[in-house]
Amino acid sequence: MKNILWVCCFMILLPLVSRAQMKNTVSEVREYKEVDGKIIITCLVNSVEADFVLDLAGQTAILPEYVEKFNIDTTEKAKIPYDCFQYKNIPTFRSVSLNSISFGNNAFANGLGAFVLKDEPYLRELGVAGIVGGAIFQRVVLTIDSQRKKLTMSQPYRPSYMKLTNRANAQLLQGVGMECPITIDGVTFSCMLDTWNKGLVELNATDFARLTGTAGKNVQVYAGYGKTLVMVPAKVVGQCDFVRMAFKDVSIAENKSLIRSVIGTEILKHGLLSVDFLRQTIYFQPFDEVTVKDDVIENHVTVESGKVNEITGVYFRENIHDYLKETDFTFKGDKPVVIDFWASWCGPCMKMMPFMEQLAAKYKDKVIFLKVNADKEKELCNKFGINALPTFMFLPMGGKPIQEIGAEPGKVEKIIMEQLLK
Repeated sequence: MKNILWVCCFMILLPLVSRAQMKNTVSEVREYKEVDGKIIITCLVNSVEADFVLDLAGQTAILPEYVEKFNIDTTEKAKIPYDCFQYKNIPTFRSVSLNSISFGNNAFANGLGAFVLKDEPYLRELGVAGIVGGAIFQRVVLTIDSQRKKLTMSQPYRPSYMKLTNRANAQLLQGVGMECPITIDGVTFSCMLDTWNKGLVELNATDFARLTGTAGKNVQVYAGYGKTLVMVPAKVVGQCDFVRMAFKDVSIAENKSLIRSVIGTEILKHGLLSVDFLRQTIYFQPFDEVTVKDDVIENHVTVESGKVNEITGVYFRENIHDYLKETDFTFKGDKPVVIDFWASWCGPCMKMMPFMEQLAAKYKDKVIFLKVNADKEKELCNKFGINALPTFMFLPMGGKPIQEIGAEPGKVEKIIMEQLLK
């Protein structure tokens, strides 16, 4: 009897828990470009903006010429526990450490190890600096919507439009690759989610030997990151089951360049894909199953003279400088500005807060005082190289930003008097 009561309670509470999870989800939505079937995203690496191909079965890697362009310290040892790509045969000649890399505010990493590719002319043809793998998305749930050409990064749960029933367990592999099951004519294969290879399913030589089915026409597959496609054998199978969707009469290729078999970009043409790295779960559902509506986060900011006002990256772009559109710094404000980059865990930051409030009151109507939470605004911090806290940014009228690191009240006020109140 008690067991029955527990089951009844669980069934009643489950929808409430699900709604609570969705209500507490914070989403960041970014558009991506598609070039030759590849997902191209714009990242900031060491404060330098560049395009990358997203390959969830690959690992972060850059072309040789970007070592200098990203101002990478080649003497710093990369934190990579292996010396080559783990799941694909990709030629590299060394690894480096990226001080910072971010895509928006929620997908980021500091001190990320990256491979330097030997030479990949096709990547240059695509106009990218290299490859971004899943490492920078490990703190978020990544949702790919190929119809709208959008990536959603949500925390801590999936977007509200992704149904809880449309999920399957997955396994997070070393290097932040996600492996999940796909059933082919009743036999289950473990495949990595792949956003480079174009097939619905491509099997390595070992898995292809296990595959039953009838011989099909040869098909073209990628061998690494080159442009040239290779003709390979394929088999036609009756049915592929992925999460809750069934695909009929599928041609499956043998790709000997793969260390692990993959589910390729063809899957993205059939529905929405969410990858929850933290919980090792994937979600997949047809585009027309629900109406997709982005979770909108209101970011209304009211700035008052005489106070230290919390602002967002959106406010910064709209009212101070649009760093996503303009290369040279152009200050939009009509008064000098002081921005305090801080974090709640930073002791010196918290000690400076009362002093900054005093300065805001002292220079009311002469200088605008703002503050940015460095934990929430990764993109903004990355763009301006904010790596230490507290950092203060001073914006004089008609001038360029001045930065000062450290909790020294006297130095902060001196810069205000010398640079902002000339």
